[in-house]
Amino acid sequence: MKIIIIVAGFCFLTIHGNAQTKQLDSLKNLLTNTSKPVERFNILRNILELNLSYKGDNVDSAFCIELLQIAQQQKNDSLLAISYNWVGAYFAFTTGDNRSALENFFKAIPLAEKAKDKRRISSLYFDIALTYISLENFEESYKNTIKGGEYLPDKSSPMYNFMLIQYQRNLAFYYLSTKHLDSALKYIQAADQTNQQINSTLYRYTGLRANAAVYVLAGDNEMAELYFKRTAALTDSIKMGSAKFIFYDSYIPFLLGGKKITEAKEKTIQLIKLGDESGNNLVKRAAAGYMRQIYDTLHIADSAYYYSRKESVLKDSIFSQDNINKIQALAFNEQLRNMEEDAKQAEAKHQRKQNIQFAVIAFGIITFIVLFLLFSRSIVANEKWISFFGILGLLIVFEFINLLIHPWLSSFTHDSPVLMLLALVTIASLLIPLHHRLEKWIKDKIVEKNKAIRLAAAKKTVEQLEGDKIKIN
Repeated sequence: MKIIIIVAGFCFLTIHGNAQTKQLDSLKNLLTNTSKPVERFNILRNILELNLSYKGDNVDSAFCIELLQIAQQQKNDSLLAISYNWVGAYFAFTTGDNRSALENFFKAIPLAEKAKDKRRISSLYFDIALTYISLENFEESYKNTIKGGEYLPDKSSPMYNFMLIQYQRNLAFYYLSTKHLDSALKYIQAADQTNQQINSTLYRYTGLRANAAVYVLAGDNEMAELYFKRTAALTDSIKMGSAKFIFYDSYIPFLLGGKKITEAKEKTIQLIKLGDESGNNLVKRAAAGYMRQIYDTLHIADSAYYYSRKESVLKDSIFSQDNINKIQALAFNEQLRNMEEDAKQAEAKHQRKQNIQFAVIAFGIITFIVLFLLFSRSIVANEKWISFFGILGLLIVFEFINLLIHPWLSSFTHDSPVLMLLALVTIASLLIPLHHRLEKWIKDKIVEKNKAIRLAAAKKTVEQLEGDKIKIN
């Protein structure tokens, strides 16, 4: 059985019913009345998110294009990552063009990483995982789901539950696909619990279908039919064709297995209409395959042959060797990029560790010299040298602190040059007064020590002169 779950990883707003419609109307009014690029970007994104998460609408290609245009004009990595995520979602979940979807998802990942947007990174990996489920490459789906789970937002984030449910639902459908029912049921139940926090009709719909699939695989047809009927009751409220597909793609085989040919044909006709409306080849291919099975069962050879040929052509367009090679190349290039990025981070970490060691050594040497000059009983210290070593020590301490806190500072400021400069200036403003006080104390001590050395030398000279007079007399 093919398990295809189409859930996109986008923001979720906890509103319901009429409030949802009012929110959409309000956003559309705002969109009409604003020309500011970033404001339009945020409004467009919120409309897409509301349409997807509650209405289950298809992704609007015109909105995706405008998002990308604004992001390119602003030259903003975070906005570009969001835009490519939506463009990829359009290809994956509306048209069924998996190769174009993966191209855009993989293009977005380094941009999201540069922006340090954990939520966007997790969203991209979850969407890549869903695309691989459509391609029936379940191991790649699992790898990307786990990778996305590593970037879940903090639990305090309002997006945490929405991203968590995608992680749970992806694993549920992976285990369904590989027929590990206990694990599948565990994650389906976990996702249902998470959905109690976010109240998404779309996730409830896919959750009911997942429960039905579990009972089908477990051989409990009575419970499976119950859950299929509950899913069917929600189908009309879902507008997104790819979301409806997950229901038909499970329910029609169930009906065929139960010899309910008339009902199976009725649902397949609905699936054909869905495929024609969306232009999604995955939907068309599945519908052709089911219609072939129906006419085979009815012993209508001509019709069965027609749909068999149609299914074969659509399968070739989706799973052609050329298409598979290009998809594998995309995945391989992403793997190489990750390896190169890991190597760069390891080298940067090693270099930073060495720099910290060098700073400690340099500071230790300067401290030793200053202390030697300060406590030496025979050397008259020059205050200019003390000032020189003091400034050098200040610079080394500042650099040491910078090296030590740089990773945290970079993450906190999102590599913003202005914010990082302000943070470093603040640190310097704290160090400089401390340096002046320390330098003054050392100079005072040096003056006292120099006076003591000179006084001792003068006494010794006087004693020697007096001794020489005594010898002469």
